[in-house]
Amino acid sequence: MQREERSWMIAWAAGQGAGLWLLHEWLLSLSKQGEYFWLIWPLYMAVLLLPLSMMLLSAYRQQKRLWPMVTAYVVLIAGLASYLGYQAWTPALDTFQYAQSGVCLALVGFGSWFVLLPFAEHRLLRQRWADDYALLFAAAWRNSIKLALAGGFTGLLWLLLLLFANLLKVLGVTYLLDLLGKPIFFYPVTAVTFGIGLSLYAAKEEVLVGFYRAGLNIAGWLLPVVSLILLAFLLVLPVQGLDKLWDTGYASSLMLSLLGLTVFLFNAAWQDASGQQRFPPWLLRFIGLGLLTMPVYIGLCVYALGLRVAQYGWTTERVFAALVILVMAMYALGYAAVVLRRENLWMHSVSKVNIATALLTVLLGILTCSPLLDPTRIAVHSQLARLLQQEVKVRDFDFEYLRFQAGRYGDAALTRLEQEQTHPDAVELRRKAKLAHALTQRQYKPEAVKLGAEELRQLFKIYPQQAQLPQAFVDALRISLEDNKVFLGCEKKRPCAVLLLDLNADGVEELVLLDGFRSLVYGLEGGQWKKVGTLLGETYKLNEKSVEDALTTGNFSSKPTHWQDLQIGDMQFKVQEE
Repeated sequence: MQREERSWMIAWAAGQGAGLWLLHEWLLSLSKQGEYFWLIWPLYMAVLLLPLSMMLLSAYRQQKRLWPMVTAYVVLIAGLASYLGYQAWTPALDTFQYAQSGVCLALVGFGSWFVLLPFAEHRLLRQRWADDYALLFAAAWRNSIKLALAGGFTGLLWLLLLLFANLLKVLGVTYLLDLLGKPIFFYPVTAVTFGIGLSLYAAKEEVLVGFYRAGLNIAGWLLPVVSLILLAFLLVLPVQGLDKLWDTGYASSLMLSLLGLTVFLFNAAWQDASGQQRFPPWLLRFIGLGLLTMPVYIGLCVYALGLRVAQYGWTTERVFAALVILVMAMYALGYAAVVLRRENLWMHSVSKVNIATALLTVLLGILTCSPLLDPTRIAVHSQLARLLQQEVKVRDFDFEYLRFQAGRYGDAALTRLEQEQTHPDAVELRRKAKLAHALTQRQYKPEAVKLGAEELRQLFKIYPQQAQLPQAFVDALRISLEDNKVFLGCEKKRPCAVLLLDLNADGVEELVLLDGFRSLVYGLEGGQWKKVGTLLGETYKLNEKSVEDALTTGNFSSKPTHWQDLQIGDMQFKVQEE
């Protein structure tokens, strides 16, 4: 590598470090960062991607088309980041709720950048985009090794600096340790070190290329094994049936992982079609048979996803699952089609499948960060439609999802629900929407919240045994659970005891719900059951068998307290007897 090229890379790295430090200082000066996410995220993406692109394409720095090519991509990603930053923020929420959009942006931004970088290099070198698959293949792996080498180099430098700083600390010198934690030192040093690491690749390029080629050749010999797994599973499946497959809840994830591993191992063996990986003819036919089964797995995944969507509608996770299935379907159908063509040069046309699928993956990723295919927008629209069309009950609907995980789309949906008039249960719907809209953090919702009145009744065992649990009490308790005013640890297999007795000697019986530390006292006020107190004492012993025996035999009663309450000003104290 020429000195001029190395200086170019280090200059861009230094600029990146300075940019990250300035952004950090600006963020510290903002009182409400969320309001500026529409600007913060695109700036970060620009500061990260522009220098990285210029460093990895440094060999073409004198070509005029480099700047417009890189700038156009960075502007596109920055625009997507601005959209996601704007949609992710809603008032009164902290940054934790933005994590999903941030992760999506990082994956799409850097994933699409990594995939498109070899095409950019091909364009700069050959004046065309993708007619030399060997060049694209080599560029992709070269970039992988460059980035891994630079990351390892940077990590080792920081390990040495931390080791030295702590050794100095032992001697009473803490200046270096304090300096390492300061942004003005951390960002520039990290960026410049990473840039130096990238520039070191050229010195050992021949050795590193041989290393990854050898690694791929070794991994490629696992392709017959994965082909055997593909065939064996489909042979066992008809015997065991699909029901066991769906009962797992994660069968589609396993099958997609298997297909992804198949694609990787096939390309490790096939590489750039140079013929370095050799299999005997009979093994090639066996591998081809395994590749022909891939569309069957795609069909199973599509069927499973279709069932879930029909039952529960679209969610963000299901939208992403559909996109992954679409990408893997292109691989599966493309590879199967190439196998059926029986080309003289084994799988010669796979390069076209790989190129088309790579570009499709980039396109889908970009669309998911735009209004066109935003998973959050699709999920909110689907769940809202299910609620309004009465496909899901109001009490079962997750209003807090709209508040805390759906950004501005969810906020707009809650506003829409607060004004709903046509739904048969519109009053309850509006009440729940308003409660969710007023929350500032997600509430813990135990399993009991999802139960209906009759299911909730099964969580309790009334004493005396001949007594009946009032339906009005169950209804009031269900509302308190849904509004997060009460939490229960009761289970069907281990129901909570409820005692019916007069605790305050007013001639009206109260209900005491024994639930360990959460044991509560309910009383009738104005004809409605309301929580009137909390049971104090050795409540941790309420799960012992002796308590159940005492309740079964009717050995419980109310007892006047020997000690009266102590009043000091506005404070009141109870004496708990030993």
